[in-house]
Amino acid sequence: MILIYFLTLLIASVSCYSGPNITTYYGNITGTNITVLGENMTEYLGVPYANPPIGPYRFKEPTELQQNRINGTYFAVHQGDACPQIIKVMNFSGYDDSNPKNGTDENCLKLNMWVPESKEQMPVLVFFHGGSWTVRTGFTDKFNGSVLALKTKSVVIVPNFRLGFFGFSYLSGEDGISGNMGLLDQQMVLKWINRTIESFNGNKSEVTIFGTSSGGSSVMAHLFSNSSKSLFKRGIVSSGTITHFMSTVLPKVAEINTLNVSVKVNCTKPTIFNQTLINQNITDLTFYYKNIINETERNNTEILKCLQNKTVTELLNATKGVRTVGQLPTPFPFAPINNDTVFFKGSIDDIYKNKYFNKEVDLILGRTADEATFFMATGFTNNTKYNCSFYPQLPANDTKNQCIMNETNFLNLITLGAQILKLNETEKNNFTKIYNETATTYTNRSIRLLSDFIFDCELSRFALTYANVSSRNVYFYEYNRRSPINVWPPWTGAMHGDDLVAIFGIPFRHPEKYINKTNVNVTLEQEYSDRVMWRIGNFTKSGNVTSLWKKLNASNPKALAFNMSSIRGNETLYTYVMPPSCIKLAQLIQQSLNWKKINQTLTKNATTTPST
Repeated sequence: MILIYFLTLLIASVSCYSGPNITTYYGNITGTNITVLGENMTEYLGVPYANPPIGPYRFKEPTELQQNRINGTYFAVHQGDACPQIIKVMNFSGYDDSNPKNGTDENCLKLNMWVPESKEQMPVLVFFHGGSWTVRTGFTDKFNGSVLALKTKSVVIVPNFRLGFFGFSYLSGEDGISGNMGLLDQQMVLKWINRTIESFNGNKSEVTIFGTSSGGSSVMAHLFSNSSKSLFKRGIVSSGTITHFMSTVLPKVAEINTLNVSVKVNCTKPTIFNQTLINQNITDLTFYYKNIINETERNNTEILKCLQNKTVTELLNATKGVRTVGQLPTPFPFAPINNDTVFFKGSIDDIYKNKYFNKEVDLILGRTADEATFFMATGFTNNTKYNCSFYPQLPANDTKNQCIMNETNFLNLITLGAQILKLNETEKNNFTKIYNETATTYTNRSIRLLSDFIFDCELSRFALTYANVSSRNVYFYEYNRRSPINVWPPWTGAMHGDDLVAIFGIPFRHPEKYINKTNVNVTLEQEYSDRVMWRIGNFTKSGNVTSLWKKLNASNPKALAFNMSSIRGNETLYTYVMPPSCIKLAQLIQQSLNWKKINQTLTKNATTTPST
């Protein structure tokens, strides 16, 4: 299959492509010359950066293309496929526009690239898409990097990488599945850049990695990997953090989920993987693990070979409903494992605790003002406990789409949070008090609670920690400007991902989307987008944004409020990096942990026989 794949690289098209024929380490690559806002650049679509992870390479670490592997010329003129995933369709543009449009295929380790004309080597900006490590793709119109490349005078690269079961399954042992293949794919992108980007007039010493949501967590993950250290110089972390307990899973959890899938596709015997115990309400993960997985009888080689021979559809269908004890109530069972031998080469927690992460990187970190609203609108639908359903067939301003939560709905959310944090009744009451003080409506209290819980608290904590131990430039922002073309209900505010509209130059690429919008001036929106991209361009070149944006440090623990006023040069509008509710929540959790330790000590002492 690998041979067939590379033979397709030799097929020359009858059409004439005007792009330059670039000689690289891997062979010749030709793109398409395009004109963007009156200026010339070259677009390269679907460029392979690793061998296809198919057949015996499925579930394996990515392998580098061989030198001169491309015989003849590879015409990088067609958008590649997304990596395998289950595509959810809402029949609503606010959600579906991020779905893959060209289908999915395992042969997905490819990248898109935009190269402006320049007499000098340009910095490189790499974007990792989000999607909870399970869905989405970089190959969508919203992540077309042409305008961003032009405005930042950078080479912009947007890759795909393996997702879900294909990217984050795990079986312990040398003959098993290493885990974190999706992160290793990203690392291979950076190696590809290091090896060949100078052929495209890019500077391999000036690489910035940028991501949003789980893509932002990806950027931070590379700070925790020594193998990535020499491959990038700067990072932009938007709305995600790898140190959050919801961003990763324990290796044991990943292994149980992997074996659960293997049972469903008849690759593991039920006697080895006890399906009966899965359905029992067991809260002790260690007991669960020992009694479900029989490691002495298990043959990883046979399991892996069997999984490699199953169809993509069989495996995707088998992942539905997979979940085990120790996992939070999220819809995705597979994510990076927090302790491995191939990417982190250790434990994220230990690396963080000992501050062994890469501290030699200039960083911009940021969040939107209303991070949680996207997840409330997509995750609470048809759940009467929260009364925050979204019905895409109805207008956004319909009364049924307004997420009007009452006290009972809010307290149900409090109960869920208290269960996850393992708070006792007194602590739960204090937890309730913290968020009762954040807003006047139960909906806004819920938005604050979930935004803190899922994003803001841990992102802020890492940002302040990093700024205190690093001598590099560190900036923080809160993006509080709702996009005027946001099609979600108004209550969602400046929601998760709203900052990407300006960053990827949508007002320039699609001015038609702003026509007939009430009180919307497309020229003003283009000015705003231009200024945002200009700042990113400054950062990719030098690690500085502007002289007016104050760097994050102990004497300035503040975040720039990103809006039209600040972007026009009035960079005096700042808000807290660490929300006050996060400070109170951290104190509550610490008190809870302290009491648990005291109680454990008292219990141990009370049950120990005194020495005589």
